[in-house]
This record gives sequence, structure tokens and C-alpha cells, in this order.
Amino acid sequence: MFWDLTRNERRIVVAFAAVVAVTRFATLSLGPWDWDEVLFCLAVGDYNVAIHQPHPAGFPLFILLGKLARFFADSDFHALQAVNVVASIFVFPVMFAAARAFRLDFVPSLAAALLFAFMPNIWFYGGTAFSDPLGMVLFLAAIAAYLLAGLSMRGYVIASVLMAAGILVRPQNAVVAVFPWTIATVQQLRARRFRAVIAGSLLLVLLVGIGYGAAALATGVDGYIASLRGHSNYVKNADTIASKERPPLLEVMRMQLDPFDSAKVALAMNLLALVAIVIGRRRVVAEVLLTFTPFFLFSALAANPAGTSRFSLNYLAGIVILAVEGTDALARRLPRARIAIHAVVVALLLGRLITWGWPAFQSPRTTEAPPTAAAKWLRDHVPPTSTIFVHGSANPWTTYFLPKHERLTVTSTAQILAHRGASNGWYIALSPPPDGAIGFLRPRNRTWNIVTKRAFEAFVQPTREVVGFVDGGWYNIEDDGQNTWRWSKKTSVMLFGASAEERELRLQFHVPVDVFRHPVHVAFAFNGQQLGTIVAKSENEVRYVVRPRADRVNQLRIELSHAFIPAQHGSHDNRELGLMLQGWSWRRTGAS
Repeated sequence: MFWDLTRNERRIVVAFAAVVAVTRFATLSLGPWDWDEVLFCLAVGDYNVAIHQPHPAGFPLFILLGKLARFFADSDFHALQAVNVVASIFVFPVMFAAARAFRLDFVPSLAAALLFAFMPNIWFYGGTAFSDPLGMVLFLAAIAAYLLAGLSMRGYVIASVLMAAGILVRPQNAVVAVFPWTIATVQQLRARRFRAVIAGSLLLVLLVGIGYGAAALATGVDGYIASLRGHSNYVKNADTIASKERPPLLEVMRMQLDPFDSAKVALAMNLLALVAIVIGRRRVVAEVLLTFTPFFLFSALAANPAGTSRFSLNYLAGIVILAVEGTDALARRLPRARIAIHAVVVALLLGRLITWGWPAFQSPRTTEAPPTAAAKWLRDHVPPTSTIFVHGSANPWTTYFLPKHERLTVTSTAQILAHRGASNGWYIALSPPPDGAIGFLRPRNRTWNIVTKRAFEAFVQPTREVVGFVDGGWYNIEDDGQNTWRWSKKTSVMLFGASAEERELRLQFHVPVDVFRHPVHVAFAFNGQQLGTIVAKSENEVRYVVRPRADRVNQLRIELSHAFIPAQHGSHDNRELGLMLQGWSWRRTGAS
């Protein structure tokens, strides 16, 4: 890899690696944003996989490195972030080594390493507290080491150690190293170098066993096993193709080929990769596809599509190498202009990647994430003795940022309203703020394309203002990146807190009247008393002044004369849909 380079080529690689390393500090996030990051932060202080600190299977090497870095960092987040920054500094040299391992020449290998390092998601996640950047670098290094090992026992053992380290960070991503491991192992066996295979295999198994054994012991073996089973069932039902709410498989694969929705630049790279498949060197193309396609398919079948940008870190190297091989296949037809062609293609793609990605990094670099800001607001403004009701989506943040608050209750809005502390408590949730709540927002701009599509909004709210949605009549909140809504069934119930004051109730909603042959009637009843019935239009707004009950929860029953089932109109959506609630308010009369 380096040993077959000239002195000038080595200097060029070192110079590029140094420049790229400096750029890794440009995307440092101000604080934790995502659910997983907060779980990792919790685990640095109190490792317990049974309570998802962190979530199974436990990421033992990542957390161990975070604990070590914590001696020098001022927070758990900065400790984990430092681990990723160090890992991301090696993105360029490791990708260069991988490209060389797949038989790319010097200039194409430089091109592949540069393009990969400045992929917006590769660049962005290197400044976060996710485990993905470290796992990606370790597996990519293992791939390069296996393919470059040849008949060297030392090279094979080093590759096995790197693979074990990758598994101890993100075990599910080991799929990417299966083919390189197979090639290297078969080579050793054919040469009758059994000592190398035994040593490498034993070291791989022992390191992984010790790492996850330590995770189980630290957690408690029974609790660890139970958490693995529970998490496996959750992932199966929520993230895999078994989930009924998952987009069609072909749509998921399209998302994976453009994981940060960059359109033109992704199209250009995919077309160049296709050129490689058609006219590139067969062995290079075959080895790249056999290495990275398994994880691409695994991600398509078993990962949450909303996190495609993050999961793609583990197969994007394959697309980049194929794109560069496609460029080289064209350039080799004009040997005198070969270097110039690579320079032009890299300059165009790199320029677009940097200018596309840079605006997406600004909000995470300069502002706190909405759930973090919301949890800190409660910490700074609500006494530790007050009751704080927590929607499940916000639980890690309140656990981490509100350790001194004794009355944290994770519950649903319907249960909050029936709770004795609802009259003077507070509620926190990760969703667009309802009318009158204190909202914390990030714009759904280009950053939306890079991160897992959640936690862009959070709010805190006095519990006396909380509105509940009874399970069985409502579906979860949905959005399109700009607007949010919640679908009801044909019959649904909303709950409102006890109040001695007259209130104004306002609802804004959409009804798909165009799909019905007859008018759709919507009836409203408050605590059993009819408020009125309307003939629905496409867009509707109703306002009612009501006298609530002061001693118990109030109920609004909504009933439509017809329901809409999208599957009967060519969609894959089998839900029974009533109205699409787009906004609501529950105010004292006369309140602004």
C-alpha cells in the first residue's frame, strides 16, 4: 500500500491526509441531537445494556474508549465526540488503503479517498457522538488489511484484530468484511499456512468474546440476554421489511443510492459506478460488489429507512470506488489525459459535495438540538420537586439532563390528564409544539437530508394545557419535512385537562372528500353533549366555546360518517383514515 509508493507519492498522501484531518474539526456538533447519542452519553457514566445505556448489543469498545477519553474531556458527549474525531482523521488514509487494496492505481486511489472523506454524511457524523464513524473506519481498515495481507501471517492477524475491533463497535456492520475475510482465509489455507488462520481466528473470537462477555457481566447476564431479545423483536417489527409502515423496497433502495438526497451529485456518482460495472475491470468490480453489496441489501431489508444517511457509511466506500473506477475506465481510453480527466471529475464532484454539505453543518455546529434545549430548559426553570411528565420519545434526554429531578414520569398524554399531579406539572415531548407550548425548533433544511429524520422539534408545556389522543382512534404524528399532521380513524377521542374556566376549542383538519360519492358529515360531542355537525370540505376549521369539568378529564368525541382506506385506491396503506388533524388549540376564552 505505502511500501510500493515512490517517495513523492508518499509525501502527496501524507500532505492530503494532513489537510483532510484539519477539515474534520469543521463539523463538530455543539451537543447531542439523536436518541442514540444520548444513550451513549448515559453509558459513559453508567453502563447498563438492560436499561439501554447503551442499547443492545452494547458497543463495548466505543464506550470503553469514551470512558478513557472522559478523563480528558469536560462532558460525556465531548469524550465520545473526541473518539470520533480521532477516527475521522483516519478516513482519508484508510480509504486510500482500501482503494489500493481493490487494485486502483495511485491517482484513482487519491481521488476515491478525497471524494469519500468529503461525502456530507461521512464528514458530518465524524463530529457527533454516534458509534458509526469509528465502526466504519475499523471495518474499512479490516477490509484493506485482509485484501493486502497476501500470505503474510502478520498481515492476516492485524486484519483479524481490526475486524474484531469493528465488531466490538458495531457488530451488525461486520457483513462488509465477510468477503475480504473469506478471500484472505482461503489464500492462507491454500498455502497451508494454518498457523496464521488459527492465530487470526482465535484472536478474532477471543477479542469479541471478551468484549461482549464484559458487556454482559457489567449489565448482568440475564438482563443482557433479555435486552438482546427484546431489542431484536423491536427492530424486527419497527425497522425491517416486516414493518407495515415501511416504504416499498424499491423506494428504500433508491434512497440508499442517494442517501442524503443530493440529486445531481449522487446521480453523477451512480452513473460513473454503472460505467465501471459495464466497462471497468472485471476483477475490481466483482470484488467491490461482493464486499459492499451484502451490507447494502442488509440495510435495505433490516434498517430504518429514516436513518439511511447514517447506515450508508458502511457501503458508500463501494459506490465511491466504483465511481472512480468508472472514471478511470473512460480515462484509460485517453492515456495522455488520464490524470487531467481524474482531476476535472474530482474537482467538479468535490466542489459540489463541499458546497452542498457545508450549509447542512451550520445548525448542529452553532445551536443546541431541540430535545437537548428542551430538557435543559426544564432543568433551569422547573424545581426538582415538580412533577415532569415525559413522552417516551424524550426519555433519554430527561434521564441524562435532569438527574436531580425526582418526579420524572414516562407516560402518555391520556394518562397525564388523569394523574393527580397534572394540574401543576410539566410535559416534554419531541414533536411540533402545540398552541401555547414553549417550542424548540431546528429548520428542516439541508440538515434534514443528512441526519436521521427525527428530533427537529421539541416542546415543554404546563400539563394543564396538555391535549391527549386516546389510543385506538389516532395514528402517530406524520410529516413531510415542512408540515405535520395526525390521522384519526372514523371515530376518535381527544382528552383535555380539568378546568374551572370557560374554554375555546379550535380544530383545523383535512378530509379527503374527493374520494367519496356522498357528503362526509363530522359530528363533535364534548363530555357527551353534542356540539354540532358539519358537512366536511377539503380544508376545515371549527371553533366551539365549552364549559369544561373542573374535577376530571374532559372528552371530545369526533365521528365521521365515512372512512377512507387508501389501499382501496391503489396505495399500500391499509389504514382506516378519518380526518387529518393539522392544528388545534385549547384556550381560556379571551386568551390571546
